[in-house]
Formats: sequence, structure tokens, C-alpha cells
Amino acid sequence: MADLLECVIQIKALAETALRLETMAESAPEDRWRRRPSPEVWAPIEVLGHLADLEVVFGARLRAMLSLDEPALQPVNGARLAARARYLDWPLRTAVERFGRRRRENIELLETCSAEELGRTGIHPSRGRLTVADMVAVMLAHDVDHVGQIRGRLGG
Repeated sequence: MADLLECVIQIKALAETALRLETMAESAPEDRWRRRPSPEVWAPIEVLGHLADLEVVFGARLRAMLSLDEPALQPVNGARLAARARYLDWPLRTAVERFGRRRRENIELLETCSAEELGRTGIHPSRGRLTVADMVAVMLAHDVDHVGQIRGRLGG
């Protein structure tokens, strides 16, 4: 029961990430979103673009886990995706809206999951067997890490 409650709390926390990003977008000028701390370190807009695109990956994994028996969860090369997507060129508003829309779709899916469905599994190449509830925790940790990066790179 505690694991189910923890997952429900984590789903609610996932829903708050879009609001945090929206607030940061409103409070920092767009030029600050485009500044790289160094040439090899992503600018805040690139981190946000990464979050938006990984939301598609997370959604595909969740949908596979909910509809297939122990699917193989495909890895993603984030650096290659970033180079292909050219996040630095994304308008800030577009990046915020993409993340928000994609996250809402995933939250809608997660909020309708039964306890049994939260226990369904998939196999990740480096993490091994994960439940849907585990994926929620992975998504939240990913949010916390990258929202912290954005906040730090925006200077507050």
C-alpha cells in the first residue's frame, strides 16, 4: 500500500514540473535561456528541449509496458537526439508548450492506472526490469535533476 501511495504522490509531483518550468520561463529573459555555461554544456533551453523530447520516450515506454508483456524498453542517445533536434533554435514558448502538452498526456495515462497496472513491467537495457511505478520514479528523478540544472544555469 505504501508503494502505491508513494507512486500517486510522485505522479502529482510530475504534474507540477510543467508549472515550475512555466514560472521559470516567465521570470528569466529568453537570452538567458540560450547561454551555455561553457561550449560543451547545454544552455537551459537545450535542457528544456531534452525534457520535452524525453517525455515522448517516457510516454512510449509507459504505453509499451501497459499494453505488452515485459517489452524491451529502448535506450535513447540524448546527445544525438539533441544534435538532431537543435534545441538551441527552439523558441522558449514552443519548448515550454511541448513539454507541458506531452507531460499532460502522460499524466492522464498514469492517473488512470490501477494498482495492478502500476506493477506491470518492462526490461530496460541498463536498469533491468522496471515497473510502471519505477518508471514514474525515474521520470521524477529526471525532472528534479534537469529542473535543477535549468535553475542553476539561469542563475537562481
